[in-house]
Amino acid sequence: MYFDGAACHDGVGARVVFVSPKRHVLPYSFVLTQLCSNNMAEYQALILGLQMAVEMGIQDLDVHGDSIRNSL
Repeated sequence: MYFDGAACHDGVGARVVFVSPKRHVLPYSFVLTQLCSNNMAEYQALILGLQMAVEMGIQDLDVHGDSIRNSL
């Protein structure tokens, strides 16, 4: 699972992409309703992705983010 979040003056968004072992790509994007920082948007993307993985029944998951890997 790859995730990213972004915030700017006019909105906040999150993106989650799942890649199956057979290389099928499942992209999802979200508009977040509460304004927040870039870091908070990243965390929200991670949380959304993990919740989706649980709902999809994924039992083996590699997680990749670009800016908070050293903060977890």
